[in-house]
Amino acid sequence: MKKILYFIAVGIGLFAACKKGDLVESTVYEKINPADPKYSYIKILNLTPASPALTFYMDGSKFSSALSTLGTENAGYAYNGLFPDLGYATTRPGSHTLTAKIIPTATADANLQVFSTTINPQAGKYYTIFTTGQYSATEKKIPSSVMLEDTRPALDTSKVFLRVVNLYNGSPNLDLTRDLATGTKIVTNIAYGTASNWVEIPNIGPGITPVVKTFFNVTGTTTPLIAAGFSLTFTKGRAYTVYLRGVAGSTTYPFSATIYTAFY
Repeated sequence: MKKILYFIAVGIGLFAACKKGDLVESTVYEKINPADPKYSYIKILNLTPASPALTFYMDGSKFSSALSTLGTENAGYAYNGLFPDLGYATTRPGSHTLTAKIIPTATADANLQVFSTTINPQAGKYYTIFTTGQYSATEKKIPSSVMLEDTRPALDTSKVFLRVVNLYNGSPNLDLTRDLATGTKIVTNIAYGTASNWVEIPNIGPGITPVVKTFFNVTGTTTPLIAAGFSLTFTKGRAYTVYLRGVAGSTTYPFSATIYTAFY
């Protein structure tokens, strides 16, 4: 069964009272079928170490926000913050200016714009935008970003697919192996700022949610960046992005591998 995406077309809070104690919601919703060419679909992942908490804007209009229960924008999306948490936000296809400002309740540099890039999403397509590089407290700037089209592989309820995005600052080219550092190679030679193709995890084993031990080795060696590797939990029938983050040689922002799945 297809899942349906919704977004609010008219602001929340437009209610009319029929009688005392009764409220009727008059907010208008639009039903959006997956890959509707009327829209482009966007996720944003802040992978800039030391980044302050941000609000993102599309052509000057607020595109993301994180609110407290009191309605104050006091959270935002700092390092490793993902917007939206589930699914995608929508925008019109074509050229846009995506910017980010430090949240207004920040103790330092509130509302300062620290990021700007031009994007050109196509009709009916899905994208993840990763902020990259390292945040400079002196320049107060996020230096770069990567926009990746989220093409969906042909899924199978008995299989798991993945791709690797290498955004580990200072990273050498990397291979992904499973079970052991000397084990089966799944992905090879992924340079910083690039993504692998979708690949099937071979011999995934029984159960709906298998746990796979993974190792990220310097390409052409059996030397993992983390000797203990990472145990990643997957659900069969899904496709996952495994993104690598951190700063080489940093204890504050160590190497890490994280996964997400976001397809409709």
